Amino acid sequence: MDFITWVGMGAAVGGSEAVHRQRLLDEEAEAEERLEEFYLDVFCDAKSRKKDEVHDTIVVLKDGKVRLWPKDPKTKLPAKGPDDQDAPHPLTGFYLPFPPADLPHRPIPYTPILGLVSTVPAQKASSKSKPKLNWLYADRTTREVKYGPRAEAKKHVVGSWDWTEDEQGLTLNDEECLVAVEEESGGYGWAVYWDKDDDALKDMGLGKEKRVLRCSLERRLVEEQEIKGLDEE
Repeated sequence: MDFITWVGMGAAVGGSEAVHRQRLLDEEAEAEERLEEFYLDVFCDAKSRKKDEVHDTIVVLKDGKVRLWPKDPKTKLPAKGPDDQDAPHPLTGFYLPFPPADLPHRPIPYTPILGLVSTVPAQKASSKSKPKLNWLYADRTTREVKYGPRAEAKKHVVGSWDWTEDEQGLTLNDEECLVAVEEESGGYGWAVYWDKDDDALKDMGLGKEKRVLRCSLERRLVEEQEIKGLDEE
């Protein structure tokens, strides 16, 4: 066997192993338990007089942003608004690998970026159509956690989202680094931000202007629901 043939065989074997490894990584990212729908409840034990406005709330989608909202004590879903407005849409999410075609080139094998999708508030004009899915992402500039179609999400931090070792707490880039920021007073003005530097957003100036509370967003499985007929945007 000449040297060139030997090198060619080695490359073929290496390529085959890489493809096999990639298949295993893809299967892990698409495991059945990651497709289980869940709500997110908020746990907060911060030493703040505002703690009770954050602790035991539920995560909702409202006006393009991911926010916190008081729960209805009976349903454990979002309560009506302060002036009896309709309750906002609860984040109802599951994990899904972000399409690699929309990400920078990655050599094989690579670990898939695990995205987080949620059903979104229905539009009145299309209330009879299939529920839509949007991707959650952290805005690269403002650190706000938002939701939107894939074309918008891919411009920002789309993951990897995952869970803590006990499969309860939500993580971004392997850290429980999400905080609640009081954008408006009154108990209904808290939004979720990405505390990338673990400094309560002080480095970017927001933590000096607004109240920031550390919290944990914890999964609560949606009972007996199936993920069917959902259209991802």
